[in-house]
Amino acid sequence: MMPKDEPLKSSSTLERALLLLDYLAKAGGKLGVSEVADSLQLPKSTTHRILEVLQQAGYVEQDSNTEKYSIGLKAIEIGMAGLINADLVEVSIPHLRDLVALTKQTSFLAVSNEGEVVYIYKAEGTSSVITNANLGTRNPMHCTGLGKAMLAYYSLEDVEKIIDLKGLPSYTKTTITDRQRLLEELSHIRKTGVAINYEEHDEGLSSVGAAIFDYTGRVVASVSVAGPTNRIMEEKDYISEIVKQKSLHISKRLGYVPSMRSSLF
Repeated sequence: MMPKDEPLKSSSTLERALLLLDYLAKAGGKLGVSEVADSLQLPKSTTHRILEVLQQAGYVEQDSNTEKYSIGLKAIEIGMAGLINADLVEVSIPHLRDLVALTKQTSFLAVSNEGEVVYIYKAEGTSSVITNANLGTRNPMHCTGLGKAMLAYYSLEDVEKIIDLKGLPSYTKTTITDRQRLLEELSHIRKTGVAINYEEHDEGLSSVGAAIFDYTGRVVASVSVAGPTNRIMEEKDYISEIVKQKSLHISKRLGYVPSMRSSLF
């Protein structure tokens, strides 16, 4: 517990101000001085002084009626600037490399463009696998783990548009070519959080994909682990879990809040 009567020093004041801002941001509502002080184990007088300074600078706001505090526009502006400057590939690279280290298989990062999957980063696995998916490669959305992971969070109208535009061509005997079956598959993906591609585009190759969301809750990309079918299916549950974890880490770095998804679907 922090001392209640410790005199303010510049370094400790800064640390406490940052701690206070972080607490207000995560609280998601308006809090009184006593609530903040008690929760952070700070002297009430110290808490009040810090809040006043932060309010003058625009980092917190005070409700004139309740006298309670919340995050201010200045803090929001700084947070938004960080999100805007967060490059998707740069943010994702460490997580894709982790996926390779954990699975020994190749991991991919992709976005969608004109109804197709476009690969924008690839981390090579340590086990041998033959794949033509390199940076800039385009593949269909309906028969890839990366594509289905994104399609699952598109509106029905957008999914229908892509189907009308690209069709549902068959690549292997397991490719989903029926519109209704694809819609059911996308519904299942939303429930499980992962898209399983069982040799739907290439014989002998399977993958597990998961969607990446930005600070608005919109799906912006997807990540996957791909490799020989026998290896992917043998560890499907394990791979699914870590792919979901990594996609969530990337999403959070882009400002995504998990509760956003339930409000969209």
